[in-house]
Amino acid sequence: MAEFRIVSSSGTQEVTGSIAKILSLGADDAESSITLEFGNMTFPESSFTPTTVINAITVPAGSYIDGPIGRAKVQTGAFLFYLNIQ
Repeated sequence: MAEFRIVSSSGTQEVTGSIAKILSLGADDAESSITLEFGNMTFPESSFTPTTVINAITVPAGSYIDGPIGRAKVQTGAFLFYLNIQ
C-alpha cells in the first residue's frame, strides 16, 4: 500500500518532490490553473530535468492529475498534493 504526505497549496505556491497525484479543490463549477513539470524527482533537486512541461493548464474542481510529477506551481485556485513518502 502506498503512503503519501499531503500538502495543501493555493496562491502561487510551488511544490517539489515525488508527487504521485494532485487534486484540484473548489466548488463544483470552480476551475484552477497550475503549471506542471512531469518526471521522476532527483536528489539533489537541482539535477531534476522534466520530461514534459505543461504551462498554466486549467483543471476543473474535483479532478485528479496523476504523476510522476517533480514540480508544480499553482497559478490560481487550490490543490492537494499527494507526495510519495521516501
